Amino acid sequence: MSNFTQIREVFVSPLDVVFDEGNVCEPDVLFISNENKEIITKKNIKGVPDLMVEVVSKGSVVRDYVEKKNDYENFGVKEYWLIDPLNETIIVHALEDKKYKIFSSVEEQGIAKSKILEGFELSFEEMFGEE
Repeated sequence: MSNFTQIREVFVSPLDVVFDEGNVCEPDVLFISNENKEIITKKNIKGVPDLMVEVVSKGSVVRDYVEKKNDYENFGVKEYWLIDPLNETIIVHALEDKKYKIFSSVEEQGIAKSKILEGFELSFEEMFGEE
């Protein structure tokens, strides 16, 4: 498990992630560890980030929940966070044996936690406010 002393960079959209030729995406937020820093270029990210976050919108539900999840899993992104303001949920998918499993999820209350970044967490209240 990583800790914050090993953090390299956190990036916010717009920034392209080039998995390979023909497979480019633009996540809302992404994290790259020191161990993976060679994928950072001046123009884009060339390779697989350690963690990617998507904020779901009305027009991106299928894309974020299905298509991007499948792509990120297939390319080996270690952790994929889905923040869904429409349903007020946070889901953290962690890669285990090359497949995503839900590591942490929050609905109505609680704190979503990262598997790969010790101490990285997001509470329901911080994200969606109190009811």
